[in-house]
Amino acid sequence: MEKKWDSVRQQYQCIIKNLLNNVDICNRRYVEEGEEGYLVQRDVYIKEIEELKTFIKQKELKLGCYTNG
Repeated sequence: MEKKWDSVRQQYQCIIKNLLNNVDICNRRYVEEGEEGYLVQRDVYIKEIEELKTFIKQKELKLGCYTNG
């Protein structure tokens, strides 16, 4: 039985949006201030987003939310 396609990822949408907002803030602050630390923190946020999306995908596959066919 397939589950609704967004049944897993819906609960993580706010977290991902917040992380993306933080990336945007780091980009803006780097441009405005030129401080290299913003680029370092931006990379941390991007890594968190990638890890979270990978986790969601694996959970969806495990729960049978969709098939690869």
